[in-house]
Amino acid sequence: MGGHHDTLLKDPAIEEWIWMRQNTHRYFKINRRTAPALVGMGLIIPAATIYFAIASQDKISVGPRVKKSWAEAKNIAGM
Repeated sequence: MGGHHDTLLKDPAIEEWIWMRQNTHRYFKINRRTAPALVGMGLIIPAATIYFAIASQDKISVGPRVKKSWAEAKNIAGM
């Protein structure tokens, strides 16, 4: 199934956008516009996640709510 791969017309603007999207690490610089996003995603969100995990550690019960055996539950269901 080899063949003519260059028959598709390419738009130079789209090709440039794809190239810039794949190579953002080459052109990224920390400035006044990007700093708040970096601080938020790098410090605030992880700190808030850890805080809420520690604060709610003993308040949320993830164990079973019904403490019956499967046989007792089967008899209650009417089987």
